[in-house]
Formats: sequence, structure tokens, C-alpha cells
Amino acid sequence: MITLYRLLVLGCFSIILNSCGFSLRGNDVLSSKFQVIQLDMEQPNSEFSRLLRRSLEVADVTIEAELSTNSDSPVLLVRNERIVSRPITVNPRARAAQYEMRLSINIALGSAEEYLIFPETLMVERIYFEDIANIAGTQEEVEIITAEMRRELVNQLMRRLEAIET
Repeated sequence: MITLYRLLVLGCFSIILNSCGFSLRGNDVLSSKFQVIQLDMEQPNSEFSRLLRRSLEVADVTIEAELSTNSDSPVLLVRNERIVSRPITVNPRARAAQYEMRLSINIALGSAEEYLIFPETLMVERIYFEDIANIAGTQEEVEIITAEMRRELVNQLMRRLEAIET
């Protein structure tokens, strides 16, 4: 009787979670409303560019090899990738103990002399602690946090592309 009750509760819980649209983060593949897109990247060989290209390919978007003004496909402009780090708290020795990192890019999407996404800035922020006793570990942590921030920024951009009204 108790196992039947547990199965019933578990089944109801599963149905409720499924019906509300819940999914684990990173589990769903974001789609795009475009089959073909042109990329105009300020830094075409950067880590962000590589992640964006891979996400577009997973979403079944063909990236045109060269920019063309004759093409009907929209042009995604990605400019000004910036990482800014600033101290936000100080320890008793008057050294920075906590830092805020901010990664931002400027984007715009245009098609046939009109904007589908007007120029805007996408941004991700993180806070991390600096361990004075383990500087090498702190540097590795910064690299890991930066990589996570780039992935999140690519996901933001993909969600933005998915939400376009065409």
C-alpha cells in the first residue's frame, strides 16, 4: 500500500514538473528561426566565436562562409567582447578579497536593410573570492569562471535569436 502511494505521488510530481516546462539547465538544444545566417564577428578566432559557431551548428543553422550584401540571409553582428574585473570587498590587510567579473558583448541582427534585433548589449556577471594563500588556484578558478560566463553568454544570444518575431 505504501509503495503504491509513493508511486502515485512520484507519478503526479513527474506530470506536474513536465507540464510546467521544467528541464535541466543545458539539457535542451536551443533552436533558431533561421536556416542560414551570416556572422560578422569582431574577433572571429576567439573562444566566444568558437562556442557560438558550435551552438548555431547544433541548432541546424548554416553559417555562410563569406559575408555578402547580395544574400537574403540575416547578418549577426558581434562586437566588443569585454571582460572587466573589479574588487568589491577588502580584507583586513587592505587587499581585495572579492572580485566581480563582467563579460559583455554588443550584438545586432539585420536583414534586408532592417533590424531584427536592434543593437544591444548582453552581459553576464560573476563574483569570486581571491585566496591569497593559493594564487595559482585562484587563477585557475578565474579561467573556469570565464569559460562558464562565455557559455552562458552564448546561451543568452541563442535564446535571443530564438525569441525573434519573423
